[in-house]
Amino acid sequence: MTDRKTKHPGKIVLIEGKQTNHPSFFLSLIQKGFDVEIAATGSAAIQKIEEVDPILILIDAASLRTVSNRIIYRIKQTAPTLRVILIIDDTLKDKKISKKADVVMTLPFKIQSLLNQINLVLSLTDPNARRIGRLIYNPKSRAVSMNGRVTGLTPILSKILELFLEQQGQVIQRCDIFRSVWETDFTEDMRTLEVHIQWLRKALEKDPSKPKIILTERMVGYKLDPGALMDN
Repeated sequence: MTDRKTKHPGKIVLIEGKQTNHPSFFLSLIQKGFDVEIAATGSAAIQKIEEVDPILILIDAASLRTVSNRIIYRIKQTAPTLRVILIIDDTLKDKKISKKADVVMTLPFKIQSLLNQINLVLSLTDPNARRIGRLIYNPKSRAVSMNGRVTGLTPILSKILELFLEQQGQVIQRCDIFRSVWETDFTEDMRTLEVHIQWLRKALEKDPSKPKIILTERMVGYKLDPGALMDN
């Protein structure tokens, strides 16, 4: 049988410097069926955006020797909804990185990790993805976007989020969360639920230590505040 690669719709613009200590991502993406345009500078990338209307921007900041904050700013000014994946290395990870990048990946990593992140980000452009204020959630890929950050959720976290979305603004008792998510009446292990709520807050909240979206109702349970999804 012939191994046919999947052809992905739309173009990816790869911003990549000429000098790099790692192989170019261009060939690997082409081999996986992506249509890729290369730009060597931020200005060239802006021109590509205007010419080809890409579905994703991939910035190899490690090859550019800069965290590329100015490039990301210009991209978001030109196309505010265009998704950006930023790739850095150890020389850049301690520098201030723009929060406007949807995903930040640190080298080294396997190409499959990059492909997984690309597919995760692109799944949020699916017309069937749920959009509530600033939150975008695709239950099929379990990808959620909030505060300019894309996160892949585990199956359990997805079930908890879906329960909150179904009952927005309503207090959900802890025992009801256990029954719905874990399908059990055993509710003595509250620590398990608390840990999962903490993980979900990390995906959704600007400051998980001061949650505004998933609120705790003391001695009762939790609720999702839909108003917080609308606030800037």
